[in-house]
Amino acid sequence: MRRLVAACCLRRGFLLFTRTIATGGRVTNEDRRWWLVHLECAPDVTPGTFIAWLDCCGTHTCKKLIERNIWTIEQVAALDSDQVDELKYRDGCLKMDVVWEHARTIITPLRQREATGGVESELQARILELRKKRELERRREEILKERTNIAEQREETLRKLREAIAAKKAALLQKRQEVGASDFRDGEGDAANNEVGQ
Repeated sequence: MRRLVAACCLRRGFLLFTRTIATGGRVTNEDRRWWLVHLECAPDVTPGTFIAWLDCCGTHTCKKLIERNIWTIEQVAALDSDQVDELKYRDGCLKMDVVWEHARTIITPLRQREATGGVESELQARILELRKKRELERRREEILKERTNIAEQREETLRKLREAIAAKKAALLQKRQEVGASDFRDGEGDAANNEVGQ
């Protein structure tokens, strides 16, 4: 039973990794999409990668291309249709049109990858961008905390000032009342003395 499961898994894996052109040799948009997905999974592939990496590029095709001093994906993509037809019909490279289409499909992303420094540099750029974003968020949080602390300190200072002003007002009011009461007593005492003197 285990062997059967392993065999099924291997077959499925094999089918995934060796996907071939299913429409009688004609290249479809689905094939092109598959090639681009496959390219994303191969970060080490460059325009200078050996031709054997291309789909349907077997031993005979590799041999005939090397005889013409064509070694890389970039060189295959640079071929014109007459050269491809010659390789296909005269030299017997039956899948040469597929090989050529594969090279032409992936050469632009490969050149873009090479210009930007490859997948690793893209990842490094993303990592740096995320670090900058985190740093900005951390700085923003610090600024918000500082502002909150400053606002709390201002509120505390204002509260203390209000309490001090209220205490001073209360003290002044008490003094006024005491002065008013003593004036009132003095006034009563003077009036009483005047009455006594008369």
